[in-house]
Amino acid sequence: MWTYRKLITTCFFLGALLLVSIPAAAEESVTVEVRAIAATADGEDCDRALRRLCGRLQRGFGAYSHFRQIDRNSLRLGQGDSGELSLPTGNHLTLEFHGVTDDFVKLGLSIDDRLNTTLRASPGSTFFQAGLSYGDGILILAITVR
Repeated sequence: MWTYRKLITTCFFLGALLLVSIPAAAEESVTVEVRAIAATADGEDCDRALRRLCGRLQRGFGAYSHFRQIDRNSLRLGQGDSGELSLPTGNHLTLEFHGVTDDFVKLGLSIDDRLNTTLRASPGSTFFQAGLSYGDGILILAITVR
């Protein structure tokens, strides 16, 4: 009887441990939101869809005064997974999740054969990648990691 009780207690403990471990494994994924923004020097306007980013865009890209969101996508990536998005310029953006280190998300980012880098970002932060020509200005990628 005593052994049977120990067996049940052990099974219950192991089951509880597994339930706690499952959410920890699920956290090893991120959602990456990519907003494509057309920036030009024509006029002074910022798209309402970008209202939280307007100040940062104006400070960071002072040569441009008109910002318009032209595309928005998101990818859910597990550790070691990669995903690809087509950009409005015809280029392809590839993102790869390398895991979390010291509370920073490590992402591989490449745009065709033009750029290939690995960066670290705080969860919830937004960073910009710019440089591709688009129309009369440039294409800015606003990348948010969650």
